[in-house]
Amino acid sequence: MTNSINPNFKYAALIIFIFSLVSGQAMGQPFRMRGNWYLGSQFSIVSFFGDLSVHDFNPARKLTEESDFAWGLMAGKSINRLIGARIYYNNGHMRGSNQDLDMYFSNDFNEYSIGATINLSHWIKPQKDPKFDLIASSGFGLIYYRSIKYRISDGSFLSSEGYTSEKNPSGKASSALVIPVGLELNYIPGNNWMFFIGFSFRLHNQDLLDSHIGSTGIGDRYSVISIGCSYILNPIKKKPKQKIKGAPESF
Repeated sequence: MTNSINPNFKYAALIIFIFSLVSGQAMGQPFRMRGNWYLGSQFSIVSFFGDLSVHDFNPARKLTEESDFAWGLMAGKSINRLIGARIYYNNGHMRGSNQDLDMYFSNDFNEYSIGATINLSHWIKPQKDPKFDLIASSGFGLIYYRSIKYRISDGSFLSSEGYTSEKNPSGKASSALVIPVGLELNYIPGNNWMFFIGFSFRLHNQDLLDSHIGSTGIGDRYSVISIGCSYILNPIKKKPKQKIKGAPESF
């Protein structure tokens, strides 16, 4: 892992911490410690953005030519009605190519991260309990990866990170910092189950996910589109809404 950390990563982490702190105070009483824990899994499509990608503005070709699959696990807790904490694990693959450079690559990765979630639906309408919740999330973590690069014209080996030229693992996997920033839509049909679809973008502080250092000085990035479900342990019981005599039905 590189010893230098992009200042943008430091600023993002500081903003996440301050916003979570202020939001937690704004929502008042936190949930009890043993309540509203959840465990979940997800299936994802991972799209690479870097020097060995050329379809960044063509969604159809991005998904078919510069995307691959991943699966993941998560565990988290709702701290109060607005904020939560979460840990993630993702395992998957990336791929991409650039005809002008006559290069293509593939990699395998494991990603570990921790983050905070903000319930935007409760932020906008604090008194409502909708079945659909819009969630913003961010955090920080580490990605461990092995990548290998070939020439398109003849399939010859060019370079690698953590592989031999025969694509056998060699030494330790490369690692780097990663900051996920995303949105997800949760559907909560009852007390214990939550289904979600989400999109997040991974900011990355190195330029070797594709085993290629470009001339722009911009690190590689990748996006993750996920669909999954979670099981909520010890869900918080919702208090029945008390009817105020004489008030309209919509009150």
